[in-house]
Amino acid sequence: MRRITIAAALPLLAAAWATAQEPVPGNPFRPFDQAAFEAHAATLGADEEVLARYRAACSEVGVGPATDELLQELVAAYGAAVRLAEDGDPRAALSLAELAGQGDAYVRGHARYHLGRVFLDADDPERAVEVLADFLREDRNRTPLDAEVAFFYATALAEMPLPDQAAHAFGEFLVLFPGAPERYRAVALQRKAELEAQFQNPLHEIADQMKICERDIRKTDTGEPTQERQEDIVAKLQEIIEEMERQQQSSGAPSGNTQPSGPAANSAAPPGQSRIGNLQNVSNVVDRWGELQDRERDKIEADVQSKLPGRYRKLLEDYYRKLGRSQ
Repeated sequence: MRRITIAAALPLLAAAWATAQEPVPGNPFRPFDQAAFEAHAATLGADEEVLARYRAACSEVGVGPATDELLQELVAAYGAAVRLAEDGDPRAALSLAELAGQGDAYVRGHARYHLGRVFLDADDPERAVEVLADFLREDRNRTPLDAEVAFFYATALAEMPLPDQAAHAFGEFLVLFPGAPERYRAVALQRKAELEAQFQNPLHEIADQMKICERDIRKTDTGEPTQERQEDIVAKLQEIIEEMERQQQSSGAPSGNTQPSGPAANSAAPPGQSRIGNLQNVSNVVDRWGELQDRERDKIEADVQSKLPGRYRKLLEDYYRKLGRSQ
């Protein structure tokens, strides 16, 4: 399987990474240009008083949250979309996707970040990977969100689950963002170690396959591919059981490398000032989707068809189809 890493999401680095096993020399990420952002904010209507308040907020709560809050204040549609996301409203994905596919470059980057988080928090890591990869290719070096996007891109890979690719992506995050908040670096280091440990234990691969099956079943996808994966899981478990029995008969105790060490911990996103928003989990979004009237759901689905470009239209069609099945 092709390795999916942070570098693979960057066209200038993908070729180099394909032939290199060590981190790519030369960091493609640059520090956030706050002066350039303030100049852009002025074109959106921010006067000197607003900018002074923004600078104070950068010192108090962090550059990322302060920048996001100022964009919400200056761009009404973006502010409304973020509030929907924070409220766990299913309309949030549509509103953010509209902004993620067009318009102001700063708003586009922030909207993609929030849309990726909406997908990830809704247990939809495949779509989160796609949106966050768009950010890494097209929006890096503009917003103060590069490190967080790289972190959650690796997290989404781990949740798919693609443990090999996720371990490499967490490793890249640690190399490319040495100045990232320590809480993010600590979690990345922990997840990387856990993922690498899985490579030595066949039970972890089975656990990953079971996780994929669980997600498919929640989507009511019980077709032939899911059934074949379930049969493969049973067969692999039977092989491990038989091997343990053979080892016990020959040595009196199972071999140490067949002992399960437990699945890797699903390390939560670290709390703190650099986390933007307070997104909800999938159960809240599913409940909210079920509470909508039929005409409201029909309007959302119609807007997906009429307001979104082709690529984001497909992402949102799959997302809302999944919400309906989960409900």
